[in-house]
Amino acid sequence: MENKQQQQLPTELFWGSHHEIFQIEGFWYHARHKESIAAFRSEFEPQNDDILLTSFIKTGTTWLKALCYNILDEEENDDVLAKKNPHDVVPTIEIAFLQDQVQHMLLNSPPGRSRLLHAHLPYSYLPEKVRSSPPGCKLVHVARNPKDTLVSMWHFYNKNVKVYPDGPFPLERAVEIFCNGVVPWGPFYEHVVEYWEESQRRPEKVLFLKYEDLCRNPEEQLRKLASFLGRESDFDVEKVLWRSSLNRLKELEVNKNGARKDAPYIPNSILFRTGTVGDWKNYLTSDMARRIDSLTRIKLQGTGLSFDDE
Repeated sequence: MENKQQQQLPTELFWGSHHEIFQIEGFWYHARHKESIAAFRSEFEPQNDDILLTSFIKTGTTWLKALCYNILDEEENDDVLAKKNPHDVVPTIEIAFLQDQVQHMLLNSPPGRSRLLHAHLPYSYLPEKVRSSPPGCKLVHVARNPKDTLVSMWHFYNKNVKVYPDGPFPLERAVEIFCNGVVPWGPFYEHVVEYWEESQRRPEKVLFLKYEDLCRNPEEQLRKLASFLGRESDFDVEKVLWRSSLNRLKELEVNKNGARKDAPYIPNSILFRTGTVGDWKNYLTSDMARRIDSLTRIKLQGTGLSFDDE
């Protein structure tokens, strides 16, 4: 019965490619993750000191993983991220559950310290045990201006999903599809608003960060993040920021030539581009920007959430 129901789920070919995505409970997911997401929701056992990082795609996931990993390991002499990509030390759970039973055991075994995990799933689709667990199982969400998110996604999928061999997928069509919400882990606005509203209801449970704030006030935001994670305020802020810097990470050999262990089809190099705020201005026309801005005002009206362009 379950397989029959799954076969009846709405499906689309993302950007007109062979890359299938499916919709369930209002959100779209990669078809290859269907079974692993179901396994995560049914099998994952959260622990009281777990830290779950969450994000929509291309909103600062790699940087958030690096920052949190280095905050928790700040006293270690070994600079782990000099040799390993952040995605190799902080697993994305819906991808990790694609792996064999050993990976399942790793995620559910008692660790010597807080488990640091990540998910692209919307809040409403996280396992009930995660959402209802005590505050000790904390969530950190990073969000980004929708225009920069779209442009970053456009670059990423042009490199990772080859739709047109002679050039990139038309940006105007990418804008249309993004606004319609038919993108992996989308719609964007509903995804972000779920975490924002939960962070307002339960600030002890969910910390909501903006990528733009991390870029403009990194020390202030890092201390805020560290406090939420339970680290004392006297840790070496400069060392953590340097170890986690995207400019530093992108120049490391592992990130120039390596690939993610959990997703070897994704070269590490395409995870690092500019990382700047406002890069959308180099790509979106005024009509494209107005279309997204208009939708943003509608979708965020009454939530108290806003995104700066500058």
